[in-house]
Amino acid sequence: MGKFKYFGTFISPILALITFNSSGLFAYIGLFSLYILIPVIENVIPKDSYNFSKNEKQIAKHDFYYDLILYLMVPLHLYVIYIFLNTIIDTTQPTSDLIAYILMMGTLLGINGINGGHELGHKTDQPFKLFLAHVLLTTSIQNHFMTYHNSGHHRDVATPKDLSSARKGDIFYIFALKSQIGGYFKTWRLEARKLEKQGRNKWFNPMILYTLLPWLFVFLIALFFGTKVALFYFIASIFGISILEAQNYFSHYGLRRTKKEDGGYEGVKAIHSWNSDHILGRVLLFELTRHSDHHYLGAKPYQLLESREESPMLPFGYPAMLILSYLPFLFIPIMEKQLKKYGINS
Repeated sequence: MGKFKYFGTFISPILALITFNSSGLFAYIGLFSLYILIPVIENVIPKDSYNFSKNEKQIAKHDFYYDLILYLMVPLHLYVIYIFLNTIIDTTQPTSDLIAYILMMGTLLGINGINGGHELGHKTDQPFKLFLAHVLLTTSIQNHFMTYHNSGHHRDVATPKDLSSARKGDIFYIFALKSQIGGYFKTWRLEARKLEKQGRNKWFNPMILYTLLPWLFVFLIALFFGTKVALFYFIASIFGISILEAQNYFSHYGLRRTKKEDGGYEGVKAIHSWNSDHILGRVLLFELTRHSDHHYLGAKPYQLLESREESPMLPFGYPAMLILSYLPFLFIPIMEKQLKKYGINS
């Protein structure tokens, strides 16, 4: 498949468009594909741990194709949102169809909206990519994510200071609330510290804009499509945010950096992130599943991320782990075995 496998990132929006143009049982085809079919297929087909050679890395690094995939994703994402809004404005929709549409929209906001914004948001030296990242994150009501993730999570990962690194035994729903709400307020402090170091006025805090932008977006939806549609979109975005927090939850669950005598922590290592070489999750999520290498160098383009032998591996691919995160009575004992497998004592 080579580089053309990354066209797979368009699977989710295509399934969303099919969903919004279907009714009855067929309205659930996208959800069934992403939450049941893909996890099952991933567990059957071989994993792919292949890494580029030195020469292949140089070629891939300068190949515009990989950026093109990211650029095309943004207008397609906005188009899918537009179709969703036009679909649910119909007040005669059966409740069962409406539920399918909202969950599918939320899924897309979590996968392409936040995760796409995550990939673009790490390119801090490329203004156009940062702009596109904020477009995607605005649709997901997560503009503050970029600052917290880049300046907070990557610095404090696998320590008690990081609200998005789960401890062993954490229940997902409690973790998600702490991570999302606590992360929002911590981002105000992170941006305030930046302004203080730069000697700038506190009223220039970007969080003012990051807070207003998504609510302006929801207001515009209410203005053009009605308050009911805006409410449904907001519910979809909450589900999308839960997908982000589920990924945060399992990608560092139970992993902790050692505290040094001076009160600091050891450097971030490959052993501080859970990884997966399941090919479908890799493609759908811009190689986010190769999480250790991402934490080694956050700005590394997705196509160059590598599978690392020293990384602890998840028992299943990212799509399956996402579902398990919502089921603590299954997730916790499964991950307890995985922690023991790697000799990890949290």
